[in-house]
Amino acid sequence: MKRVFVSLVMTLTLSTGLFSQTFNSIPMDWEISQLPNGWYKFKLDGVAFDVEVEFGKYKKGNISWLDGSTYSGDLNGVHITGKGSYTWPDGSQYQGSFRRHQRHGKGSQIAKDGSKWSGKWKNDQKNGKGTTFDTNGAIVQYGVWGAGQLLEK
Repeated sequence: MKRVFVSLVMTLTLSTGLFSQTFNSIPMDWEISQLPNGWYKFKLDGVAFDVEVEFGKYKKGNISWLDGSTYSGDLNGVHITGKGSYTWPDGSQYQGSFRRHQRHGKGSQIAKDGSKWSGKWKNDQKNGKGTTFDTNGAIVQYGVWGAGQLLEK
């Protein structure tokens, strides 16, 4: 009975609000686009940057927002694109591949309690094979997902 209850709680937690979290935008200023290639530390619109600028665009680095969110990884201008890790103020995080500020490719969404969903993403939704793990790392659910919904177990 306890395992069924834990499974139900995990499924509800990982299928509702956790995945609807959005990513903060990345501010850009005209002066940054004029910088020579290299690493820079600065603040812009309250956002702290420690980033590599290449050909006037953010390339990779670390970003911290006023709400406590952080990102570390690849960038393409003002878009989180490539591999990286994004952490929300509540401590939950996503680690994996991004495309234009969306989870896309292989990645893991980790709740603040340590439970997680690991698998493939497409356009910010679970899409493809994926596995849900409880806080102890035990598999709670495994299956194929499409457009964020479990299609087959």
